[in-house]
Amino acid sequence: MLTSCSGQGGGEGWFPLIEGERMVYAVTVESDEAPPPEAWTLTVTAPQTVAGQRTQVRHHSAGVSYHLLSDEQGIRRVATRTDIDREPTRDKEPLWVLKAPYEVGTEWTTPTVPYLILRRNEHPRELRYSHRAPMAWRIEAVDDEVKTPTGTHKPCLRVVGRAKLNLFTDPVNGFTDVPLTSREWYCQGKGLVKFEREETVPPGFLVGGRLTAVWVR
Repeated sequence: MLTSCSGQGGGEGWFPLIEGERMVYAVTVESDEAPPPEAWTLTVTAPQTVAGQRTQVRHHSAGVSYHLLSDEQGIRRVATRTDIDREPTRDKEPLWVLKAPYEVGTEWTTPTVPYLILRRNEHPRELRYSHRAPMAWRIEAVDDEVKTPTGTHKPCLRVVGRAKLNLFTDPVNGFTDVPLTSREWYCQGKGLVKFEREETVPPGFLVGGRLTAVWVR
């Protein structure tokens, strides 16, 4: 999550990327097994070349860097590198972060995994390593207003992603289509200022939750 950023190209107005720029997000999770609040720091590092392409790089404090390309078609991730890797690992296919045109109704699809869903009594508890689903994204607004500790930001794109996972939730309901919903707000001249993820499951074998990340400094 929070892989998003743009380089020079069509999306820089909605997500400017400047080497050395640092954004800190306060992260909270609402869940039956919610971890303590934490902070994510994302820092723009020096551009790097991947497979002959000059990529913009954004490093996540969790220990991973995201390599992105931006042009008139939009912004897409082309590789990742963890802190223990010597070289970036290319994505099999570029993953869109934002797709042009930046207007209501623009749509694209990327794969996603469950970030919050846990098994209650089985191991491994996380489903992210075994389950994947296509997430359909859509720009739903271009003039939202978002208030964060860093101020009031407008205009903002509101981008919403929706996916479903068919999971065995309990003996009564059996297999259920579990919705995964992401919401991202990209504000003019600022970038990604807020992110939400909802993974709601019925009571039973699984634990779901809601994650919110807000730009605080």
